[in-house]
Amino acid sequence: MVKLSLFTGLIKKGFGVLGVDVRMHRNIRSARTLEKHAELVRKWRLLEQFRPQTILDVGANEGQCAALLREAFPDARIISFEPLEDCYEKVRAFHERAGNGLALRCALGDHDGKSVIHRNAFSPSSSLLPMNPLHVEEFPQTKRSFDEDITIRRMDSVLDDLSVNDPLVIKLDVQGFEDRVIKGGRETFRRASAVVLELTSYPLYDDQANFDDINTLLRGLGYTFRGVVDQSHSTVDGRILQFDGLFENCRS
Repeated sequence: MVKLSLFTGLIKKGFGVLGVDVRMHRNIRSARTLEKHAELVRKWRLLEQFRPQTILDVGANEGQCAALLREAFPDARIISFEPLEDCYEKVRAFHERAGNGLALRCALGDHDGKSVIHRNAFSPSSSLLPMNPLHVEEFPQTKRSFDEDITIRRMDSVLDDLSVNDPLVIKLDVQGFEDRVIKGGRETFRRASAVVLELTSYPLYDDQANFDDINTLLRGLGYTFRGVVDQSHSTVDGRILQFDGLFENCRS
């Protein structure tokens, strides 16, 4: 009986150690997640110098960036643009919960009308442009896509119908369609104080504008490139694949 009690005690002790070990790993993962989240919020707080009253969240997906922007700028109005139906519903629901925001179901481009988007199984990679083979090589989860009918609008046309307070900041993440968005929103871009947009060092979509193209377009509207806010590396060979560029409007 004594031996059995001792054996049982050892088992309980062993499971106790295991439980502590599991909790430690869980706590470490939780701490790292919180640290990563805090770093993302700090990244967007770099825009504090522009004192944004309105932020245009172009390419909102499911509202991931809108949530970070709301945390970084609790008093700013955030207007999100998202063409995919299911993603739009999620960002719309976020703005309803968080307040002082609006979601519009459309893509932005250089014309008003209907279009077809290449809806990807990994929704953040959906684009109005066909995907380049390099994209699938780097992100194998993006190999499946199908077409979805969407509405496309010019930014200038949309903002004619909205009340937008300055200072205005634009966040742009549209998977290679950046130049079309800028061309359809020249007056809005001239008005904005700053733009942060995702750019690629190597083409991930067919007919995608490169950094020089975007820099030339924005320079013509009064912008100066101020540097890289964040960047991501290739999982294949480590090269810098994408980066978020900050442009300041020196005329606004």
